[in-house]
Amino acid sequence: MHHGRVYVDELREKRKKRKVRTAFLVFVSLAALAVFLVYALFFSGWFLIQGIEVKGNVDLQEEEVKNLVNGYLEKEFLIGYIRPFSNILFIGSKSIERSLEEKFPIIEKVNVNKNFFNRNLSVEVWEREAAGIWCRDSGDKCFYFDKNLILFKPSPRFSGEVFLTLEDGRGRDLNLADRFEDKELFEKINSVRALLDELKFLDYTNFFLPEGSFEYWVKTKEGWYVYLDKESDIATQLVALKKFLEEKLSLNRRQNLQYIDLRVNNRIYYK
Repeated sequence: MHHGRVYVDELREKRKKRKVRTAFLVFVSLAALAVFLVYALFFSGWFLIQGIEVKGNVDLQEEEVKNLVNGYLEKEFLIGYIRPFSNILFIGSKSIERSLEEKFPIIEKVNVNKNFFNRNLSVEVWEREAAGIWCRDSGDKCFYFDKNLILFKPSPRFSGEVFLTLEDGRGRDLNLADRFEDKELFEKINSVRALLDELKFLDYTNFFLPEGSFEYWVKTKEGWYVYLDKESDIATQLVALKKFLEEKLSLNRRQNLQYIDLRVNNRIYYK
């Protein structure tokens, strides 16, 4: 009986040692795996971004885009030593897209795609297209705006039919990335411009927005204005104006003209 107990105790001890060895080996293996993963992810360079490709840009400088993206990739972590955002596995495409859209108002849409095989980033941009120009009435502060009325790029002060130009005399001080707030007014003005271009009876330079009203004025190349507002029946009034100018008001009589008022439907006033 005594020898049997000794044998059982030895067997238990061996099993205990085997479990300890197994646990130790598992721990060492897991630790080695963890060290390998940390090395592979953060120190080996196996997953580092190797290049940035910019596509679709016209006015936006490629170097500006790359500088912003590189600034994101170089963000430091853990005492300035590890840069996880330069790792293609951890890089946040949506974060870069938001940063680009905030930094560059000219960008209407941007996609950042990861190419895991080449470890490259592809940045594809769609730039806003000019629907017109907004200018502050005083000075030379002008910006192009797009179909969504977002001011996205500085502009020279144009006049004529090349661009729809709004001279804002309402005291508003808009800047890049701001939005021209009155879509209804813009659509009315755009309709007037299209009709004038179609009827071809009057040369204009720009559209003026006077202070404190819903009016808009067409500035003619002859130096006088056509007064309209949001309630004006544009098509009827402009056709009537065409007939009025052709039949009632010759070029000679228009030399001292100050304005023609079309704000009351079916009526034409002038001075």
